[in-house]
Order: sequence, then structure tokens, then C-alpha cells
Amino acid sequence: MKLKFAALLLSSVAVTATANDFNLGLNDDVLSTEIGFDLNKQSNLVMGYIYSDDEGHALSAAAHISHDAGIHHFEIGPKFTHYWANNSSNGGAVAVGGRYSIDLGSNVAFKTSAYYAPSVLSFGSLDGQYEIDSKVQFQLNPALGLFVGYRNIRLQYDDSRNNTFDTGFYIGGSATF
Repeated sequence: MKLKFAALLLSSVAVTATANDFNLGLNDDVLSTEIGFDLNKQSNLVMGYIYSDDEGHALSAAAHISHDAGIHHFEIGPKFTHYWANNSSNGGAVAVGGRYSIDLGSNVAFKTSAYYAPSVLSFGSLDGQYEIDSKVQFQLNPALGLFVGYRNIRLQYDDSRNNTFDTGFYIGGSATF
């Protein structure tokens, strides 16, 4: 009886999420992917993966509350990231921050994001983390865009030297479906 009640409760509270955006960025050493799901008009879930030849792997999930104000788009929320680093210790962090974009007209947009995790929100061997990312995107059509960007991800440690997980320029594409 309890199992039937739990199944009925879960089916009645089902959240529908549809994949809306897929991004792929790369440079000589790094491949990054990101897929976004709109949960409703004011919230989304973004999952990402970064592979670096030199530094290792990172897997992330972020949840944002969003707000549109004319040509401005704001997203604020937490981002969980776990790092499997080649040159330093592994660890994870729950960072706070968000994303911002502005439509510049003529199918061009400027997009940026920033997240920060102090030591109290870091675990494993990680003692802190920050990341910044900026890009300019040209929308070829409503479903396809191309971008060029710059990203810097820095990991902080207590017992070993701090490590730059990723820094540099990249190019990529964005698909909306």
C-alpha cells in the first residue's frame, strides 16, 4: 500500500523538463559541453562537462532562477562542480553566482558567468574555487549560434599549490531545440 501511494504521489508531482540548449566549446587542450533544461519560465537546470588534456575532468550541475529585463537576461543560483584533477588533488565545491547576457542587436549577444566557492562550501581536498567565463555569440538562425569566448577556472588548496584548471580562449557552437 505504501509503495502504491508513493508512486501515485510521485506521478502527480512530476516535473517536466525539456532540453533547450546544447553548447560545445573547444581549444587546443580543452573540450567543454553544456546542456540546459528549462524547468519553467523562470528557472533552469544546466549540466556541464569539461575535459582538459593537461588538467583532468570536471562535471557540474547548476540550478538558476532567471529574470528578463528588456535586452538583459539574469540567472542566479548554486553550481555544484566536482574536479578530477591530474596535477593536484580531487575535490568538489558548491559555488554561488550566475549568468548574464545582453542582446547587442544584429544577432549578436554578449554572455558572461561567474561563480565563487569559499572554503566552507568546498570539500575533498579543495579549499575554494572560482570561475569566470565570457563570450560573444553570433546567432546564425534561431536554432544555431557560433561563439568565441574566454574562460578561467582556478582551484584553491590548503595543503598544496593552487591550480588553474582552465584558462584561455575557445570557440564553439550553440544549438537550441
